[in-house]
Amino acid sequence: MWGDPWEPIYNLNRIIRLQAVLEILTNQTASALDLLADQSTQMRNAIYQHHIVLDYLLAEEGGVCAKLNESNCCLQIDDNGKAVKQLTKEMRKLAHVPVQTWGGWNMDWFTSWLPQLGWL
Repeated sequence: MWGDPWEPIYNLNRIIRLQAVLEILTNQTASALDLLADQSTQMRNAIYQHHIVLDYLLAEEGGVCAKLNESNCCLQIDDNGKAVKQLTKEMRKLAHVPVQTWGGWNMDWFTSWLPQLGWL
């Protein structure tokens, strides 16, 4: 009976389907993380640009830090975009399973020991 859960072909098909679903989900997750990493980098750059402009506009008053009465007013935003991109690249590589092709029966292992049989 086809589709019996105890048949090896049924289980193999389930494994192949799970692998395909895993690869699709991993690629979609990696794409979403790539978009977020790009957005984060763009936001970081925009914030730095705005900070520079505000410092320039408030230069007569001592800049942004003086205007806000902040003694420790260092703007530092880490850019983790490259690290996220590297992780998503590794995720895709791990999830990808190359297409396997059937090359026919390889009988070399069988014929290699046949001549050694004296009774043939």
